[in-house]
Amino acid sequence: MNDSETKVSEGIGWLLFVGALLILSGMGIYAFVIESDIGLLEKLLVSAIYLGLGVLFLSVLRQRLIERKTDKYKDVEI
Repeated sequence: MNDSETKVSEGIGWLLFVGALLILSGMGIYAFVIESDIGLLEKLLVSAIYLGLGVLFLSVLRQRLIERKTDKYKDVEI
């Protein structure tokens, strides 16, 4: 799977997926914050849940990136 066509199509697929996901998420956040009839307390609670998940994701990502530098099994092929 080291074919250049495969890599290009994979990159385009990821770009389309992430782009659409960001646009839909932005629309959802806008509708949730600006246009909804949900009370302030409920908005804060839901926001805290998603903010907590985001912080956990970033902390795990940071740990994986730091570990990647010193991983002795990085070049092992299965």
